[in-house]
Amino acid sequence: MEKPYRKNVGMVVFNSKGDVLVGERVNFKGSWQFPQGGIDDEEEILAAAKRELYEEVGIEDVIKVSEFPEWIDYDFPETLKLNKKLKKFKGQTQKWFLFYWDGKAEECRLDLDQKEFSEVRFIPFETCLDTIVPFKKTVYKQLLSYFMPEIQSYLGKKN
Repeated sequence: MEKPYRKNVGMVVFNSKGDVLVGERVNFKGSWQFPQGGIDDEEEILAAAKRELYEEVGIEDVIKVSEFPEWIDYDFPETLKLNKKLKKFKGQTQKWFLFYWDGKAEECRLDLDQKEFSEVRFIPFETCLDTIVPFKKTVYKQLLSYFMPEIQSYLGKKN
């Protein structure tokens, strides 16, 4: 029997400059990614996204701007060392949200739950394609393509 995909949420957080928040993974030095995390049983998807965002980076006061229209799947590479909880899955199926937050990266709190990021920073969206682990690059290209116009539209309306 083939392994299932783990349901997951991902959050792209952008600021008034249009830069996006990425964190350097504790277990993948040099690899920067967007916050993401699992959806609990019976949990509403947007609520999961806000919970994970708070647990991973300590942000609560975000504005939901957009949502990627479909779920995006990716497979775990064979070489990836998975924890016991993830070994039963083939990969993850993710629902992505775009949030506006105009705080500073230094305001983020990375130790509220299990520490996933050693640090966070805001970078230009296009740059994240150079910092993400290779097996997630296709996902990030889709996010960039869909969310970049949404960011520009939102910031255009604000100014």
